[in-house]
Amino acid sequence: MKLIATIMLAVLPLAAQAAETSTYGQRIVASVLMGEARGEGEVGMTAVAEVIRNRAKEAGKSPLEIVCKRGEFSCLNGRTPESLYRKFYRMPTYQTALKIAKTCYNTPDMLGNKTRGATFYDQKRNRPPWIKDVTLVASIGNHNFYVPK
Repeated sequence: MKLIATIMLAVLPLAAQAAETSTYGQRIVASVLMGEARGEGEVGMTAVAEVIRNRAKEAGKSPLEIVCKRGEFSCLNGRTPESLYRKFYRMPTYQTALKIAKTCYNTPDMLGNKTRGATFYDQKRNRPPWIKDVTLVASIGNHNFYVPK
């Protein structure tokens, strides 16, 4: 009986650790959140995650497919998703981004809707060429969020 109790105690931390694991997609989405909005904190990264979720839902694709689409997220311009992950995964705020990415994958409705259904965003100081085709619906931190007209 004592041996079984010892084995059970040894297995419990492994089970807890397994519950905390993440998928490749979650890690890459977290890296994109860092690349796009790490300076905006949890609120700003969640807002970007809402855009990813909205695009994924609209396109019937996974969040990973959305962030890896060429030219969609500037933090991936000229770099691979894996190199972006290597750049950010050791930073303390990465754990917050990973939590948000897991929510984006597992319970996307829990992200909320602070961006009011936005599928586009950009920094407030920018005037992207597509600005004439969208309507501003929210401003969060240094980002503006838009929906198509």
